[in-house]
Amino acid sequence: MSGKENGQLLKENEVFFKRVEERLKEMTEAQKDEWILTQARLLMQEEQEDFLKTLSGRKKLRYMPEEEEIEEFCRKVEDGEIVLEYETHYYEFDDDGRYMDDWKIWHNDPDGAMLFLDRVFMGCHELLRLGEHETAAGVLDRVCRLEFQIVEAEDSEDGPEEDVFSIVDAAKEGMLSMKRKDIGLDWLIAEAGCAGAGRAAAGDIRHTARRLKEILEHEMCEGINPEALLGKGFPEGIFSEMSTLLEKEIAEGRAEFDRRFSGQDYSREMHMAQETLRRKRELASNIRYRCMQPSPLQQTEGGLADIWEQVGELADQVAYRRSSNDKWQTEEIVKLCRSLLDRDGLGQEDWKLRKQVLADMAAHGYYSSLDFYEAFSALSERLCTKPEEYLEYAEILEKSNSSDNRRKAAYLYLQYGKGDKYAAWREQNLWKSGKEYGELIAYYEEHGRTDDARRVAEQCLKNCRDDLTDAFIFLLRDARKNNETEKYQKLYASAKRRKGADFTRIYLALETGR
Repeated sequence: MSGKENGQLLKENEVFFKRVEERLKEMTEAQKDEWILTQARLLMQEEQEDFLKTLSGRKKLRYMPEEEEIEEFCRKVEDGEIVLEYETHYYEFDDDGRYMDDWKIWHNDPDGAMLFLDRVFMGCHELLRLGEHETAAGVLDRVCRLEFQIVEAEDSEDGPEEDVFSIVDAAKEGMLSMKRKDIGLDWLIAEAGCAGAGRAAAGDIRHTARRLKEILEHEMCEGINPEALLGKGFPEGIFSEMSTLLEKEIAEGRAEFDRRFSGQDYSREMHMAQETLRRKRELASNIRYRCMQPSPLQQTEGGLADIWEQVGELADQVAYRRSSNDKWQTEEIVKLCRSLLDRDGLGQEDWKLRKQVLADMAAHGYYSSLDFYEAFSALSERLCTKPEEYLEYAEILEKSNSSDNRRKAAYLYLQYGKGDKYAAWREQNLWKSGKEYGELIAYYEEHGRTDDARRVAEQCLKNCRDDLTDAFIFLLRDARKNNETEKYQKLYASAKRRKGADFTRIYLALETGR
């Protein structure tokens, strides 16, 4: 839901609440009692006890388990009294009868734990709507960290590889009604609401910042960033304190990573350490760019090197995830590129630096498939100002692993006087496109390489079905020029038959010489 839609919904809710308040003022005590009794008569028998608890104030929500029930549930999970079952079977064919030759794995819930958790998570969501942040935060902090013990199902054909199964794992497998991100967002907002209510102001801002940071680093909050906390009424300095904590941990984490894994082969432990650092960097970047004033974008008085360093950091984050959660990084990258494009004198920056930026873009082929490609493309066009610079850029592109980059290099070579390099590339990339053949034929003809033009035109008629017109025009003119009457007649007849040739255009070209 967008901010505008959310604001409209809040206004509609306020109107509704006012109407309810007005109606309650109009009702007599007897009318209120009768309304409550009517609701009670409509209840199922299993709902009656919970209804009484809401009347007495013991519960805010009828369907949500009490805190004592939740604590007992957590204890049973931790003690292994409530478990999940691992079950796997080999299948030769899938449900649609297609050959599969693979194993299917799932988890059974013999104790109904997920149904209980659904009531807990939905209840916490409603508690937030009621402003009960403290209660929701306490419950979510307890429940989101649970890990179930795994036992092998009686009919399973193999045993589990892992001993535990987290709440996050359950959310990933779709065992819960709420999505993982929604649960994580509720957890974060609940803790933020506690701080906004004055707990952090009365106590330690650093403690609150650390709590929020820890929640954001939890797997349940993957894809959620600190900007989700904007507008929650924090005491001043929360984001700054979070940023300070993260930057310190990033520096310490890098040093520890180098100490532990320097010279070692890639391992699971190394991967986990990299993931931890990556997430901390992502959180720190989001705070810097989206939550603090002035943002790095507002401090772009530095040169090309400073801004490009920021772009590279954000681009690497996007390339790693490539999900809808990366929109903020993409937006900031485009802003940074535009800030460079709006500057005078970009082409006067030291060529060594500009060349390094171009090399960086070329080396990261994934840039071309991301949403900021247009901004990068516009920037690359401004970084070269002289023919010799364009040719050096072409050399960089030519050496990259991207076919798009090599294509761009070829056309730069053509534009700036090294057509032989263009021709060599085009010879290797004709595919079965008559249009591409025609382009090379025109180049060879223009540069007096008639034999090469003839060879390519003949290959075009042999290998292609479409866009044959240019090949026929060249070969017919060439045959007429060389007085090869028989060859001319055969080509003329073939041009009239081939569907991929525009004979009207061929006829006019032969008659007018154009």
